Amino acid sequence: MVEGWTVVYRAAYEYQASLVADILEEHGLHPVLLDRKDDEFLIGDVEVYVAPEEAEQAKKLISENVIDEEE
Repeated sequence: MVEGWTVVYRAAYEYQASLVADILEEHGLHPVLLDRKDDEFLIGDVEVYVAPEEAEQAKKLISENVIDEEE
């Protein structure tokens, strides 16, 4: 992971974060997934990171294209 990158999305499941990363890639961004789940208990999130200069665009794309299942 490159220092200074920004978390733009967190998900409970890897497939959710992967779908978001795919959307960002389709728009020319370069997301990186980081699995922060505990290996034994599977507690935690999968995070999507982007470079700081891509963060604003990424957040906009996420808000336009992702339905928050918790709502």
